[in-house]
Amino acid sequence: MSQVMSHDRPDIIVAVDFGTSYTGVAWARPQRRDALQSPIQILNNWPGVSNKNEQKVPTCLVYNEDESVSSWGFLCEDDDDSAKGRYEFFKIYLDQDTFEEARLKGTKNIPKSVEHAQKLSIDFLRQIYDHSKSTVELHTGISRQGWRDLKVEFIFSVPTTWRTQSIINIFKKCIALAGFGMEGSNHSARVELTESEAAAVGTIKSSVVAFQSGDIFMSVDAGGGTTDLAVMQVKEAREPFPSLSQISQVDGIGIGATLIDRAFVSYINTRLGKYRELIDQLPPNCGERLAKGDKFKTTKHKFGEKVYQSNSYKMTLEGAAFHLNHAAAGIEKGKVVISWEEMQDLFDPHVEGTLQKIREQLDWVQRQGNCSSINYLILSGGLGSSKYVRDCLQRELTTNPHPCAKQIKIIQASNPQLVVVKGLLQDRLQSLDSNIAPVIVSRIARASYGILCKQKYNPMIHINDTIEKDSCDGEKYAVNQIEWIIKKGDCVSTNAPITQSFTQRIKAGDTNRMWDSHVVISDRDPKRLPQNIREEGVNILCVVQSNLTGINHEDMVEMRKAKRFLFKGAKFYLCRFDLHAIVAPAEIRFELWFAGQKFSGNHDPVRINWDNEGVNVGVHGGIHELAA
Repeated sequence: MSQVMSHDRPDIIVAVDFGTSYTGVAWARPQRRDALQSPIQILNNWPGVSNKNEQKVPTCLVYNEDESVSSWGFLCEDDDDSAKGRYEFFKIYLDQDTFEEARLKGTKNIPKSVEHAQKLSIDFLRQIYDHSKSTVELHTGISRQGWRDLKVEFIFSVPTTWRTQSIINIFKKCIALAGFGMEGSNHSARVELTESEAAAVGTIKSSVVAFQSGDIFMSVDAGGGTTDLAVMQVKEAREPFPSLSQISQVDGIGIGATLIDRAFVSYINTRLGKYRELIDQLPPNCGERLAKGDKFKTTKHKFGEKVYQSNSYKMTLEGAAFHLNHAAAGIEKGKVVISWEEMQDLFDPHVEGTLQKIREQLDWVQRQGNCSSINYLILSGGLGSSKYVRDCLQRELTTNPHPCAKQIKIIQASNPQLVVVKGLLQDRLQSLDSNIAPVIVSRIARASYGILCKQKYNPMIHINDTIEKDSCDGEKYAVNQIEWIIKKGDCVSTNAPITQSFTQRIKAGDTNRMWDSHVVISDRDPKRLPQNIREEGVNILCVVQSNLTGINHEDMVEMRKAKRFLFKGAKFYLCRFDLHAIVAPAEIRFELWFAGQKFSGNHDPVRINWDNEGVNVGVHGGIHELAA
């Protein structure tokens, strides 16, 4: 009959923070007795890097003319053949809406299509996989054959700005095609946390702040292309097993350090392009050259720091004569001069956008009647490490305090660029030590999810519904009704699966043991949810096929149809089973349970078919709480 599947802990866990500008990887070999004491290793041996302290690799690819990969990461810096194709920032274009917006705006150097962005992502992630694998083999002494035999888990984060099921499915496809979870029978890969949640976990696990139970903080992970927000309450502050509860819907916005770079490039090209007399005296792509230079990178990272305060910043323009001067264009001795105010103009739109999202999160908390004081705002990510950004946010929230954050303190995370990848690993390691109790113990659902079912016919309720007569019990049923199992705004536990019980009536002699369950999704107000699939505002998200092949009639409940006159009712059987939905912020995993045990059999017990229309239902404010 059923078999209980093994839950042996993994031999290796690899966490990947696939970023718009930079990608980080960390790994650990869980200790058997105390997983939380397992050393976390950060990959810093990237090919082409001269500095061993580079803890992230540029998300960049250069292609040959035959479309084969010429170089990736740091190796792209010296691969500047104009005949080759260079691609950066392609991750954000996995999202169809982002791609269309960029195409309509005429944004340069973007992928040709979402499919092209997928290819770029697969090619880059394949390099990440190969390098991560070889690094783990090198540092552990594992052979190539040994790697395939190990139980290896790969865990990924996703931005909260990815709002549809479709993009999550696309990303998971890219992960698999890049090799993650595919090389060994005990290898697996999954999307585990949103970037805002991973940052929150990294904060509570690594912060120098002495959090107390009941403290509320907002995590703001401002990275290269997106800024992700989450409001968390510390449920337990005990070491080494702290726990967090989400008290607002995670949210995100397309703001990040990469967009500052692009604004700078556009500004420089526009400024210098006004003067025709400079065309022959300046190298091509001046803006791009300056943006990739060390001086601009340093100026951007240090902007706002007192020791780096200056009225202007001079950036050497490689390829221009050192004696070149042009007062109107702001060029002195071959250097482009950028004033403090011009740098400020690059930052301020992103500060204002971030501040608006912060206030929206605070407003949401207030509307829910949960206006306990938010004690801290923790900044992480590349843009989040900027002192200028921190000071602006602190000044604005102090000058115009929100009712839910009257005395909020803004703190920058220690090692802010690694907080996401570390948070991913720390959450998984804690679940190993505390018997499937991760750091985040509950989340707020951002959509409603239900199951299509049939209900006994009631003429007062099922008006104009499709009615069918059951061939086993002879009763009339209204079909395509909806039983809502999660409603938008519900607090969903991460420690216990959501269980839906099913009963299938089986005629004597019927050998079929496969049945479909239709999962539906709605973004409507939870007080006005549709009651059947014909109503507006609901879509089929996926079809879950349960396969109980191997279950015999003696494992079921024998029933008989009601007697008719002197005739004995026909025999039929009731097969009762449960479908468990394990909810993660960017993933839903289904398990089939029969007779109180997880069912495996000699086949895949659950198969999911995603609906093309349902997966593109967007949830305002962030990624679905349920995803595949």
